[in-house]
Amino acid sequence: MYARLRQRDTELFQRCVGAQASNDDGHARLFANECAEIRKIAKIVLGSQLALERVILRLETVEEFSDIMLQMAPIMSIVKETKSKIAGTVPQVANELEEVNNILGDLTDEAGEVTETDLPVEASNDEARKILEETGLIAEEKVRSHFPDLSSIESHPPSPLDAIPEAATLTDMEADTDDQVYDYAKKHSGQVSIHLCAQDIGKTPEEVKIALQRLQETGKVVIE
Repeated sequence: MYARLRQRDTELFQRCVGAQASNDDGHARLFANECAEIRKIAKIVLGSQLALERVILRLETVEEFSDIMLQMAPIMSIVKETKSKIAGTVPQVANELEEVNNILGDLTDEAGEVTETDLPVEASNDEARKILEETGLIAEEKVRSHFPDLSSIESHPPSPLDAIPEAATLTDMEADTDDQVYDYAKKHSGQVSIHLCAQDIGKTPEEVKIALQRLQETGKVVIE
């Protein structure tokens, strides 16, 4: 689902840029708002995934029966909270998590019949809360790095170039292309023909378009 959300956001982001390039502010705002809503859902989905991965890891490390009583309270708290967060977003998964929590509760009851270990409920809840806060912060950071910055479409003039690169670390080839396009622009006093530039530096017109977009986003060039 997270992958689908990223794909949908990319489509809407490109439409938003296209609307701005056409001076269609109404549709641009509409697409930007939809992107913002998608990113809220993406953060919930990714945060839930990370939290459940912590749950799986804890369950895999339980080796002795007595350990179940110590681990189960925070695990059940995480599952319950995760279910509440995604109930309105992914209801089918929320229903499955409800069933999982019931199974964990039954397991806890069975373990309690053969051990007198007291559950540190308050401490367990605090631990679960810390885990959820941590996974939420990680999810927020990942969403920020995976999705284009919405502020860029508001703080910069719209570009006629509709190729929006996904936020990522540049490869050596991309960096080299950017340098060649930048040098070409300086050599021609800022007047750049995409097709002539592509022929001159041995790149495709699409590669030149994307390089110009990256250069504009980093403030090295201004496209008019």
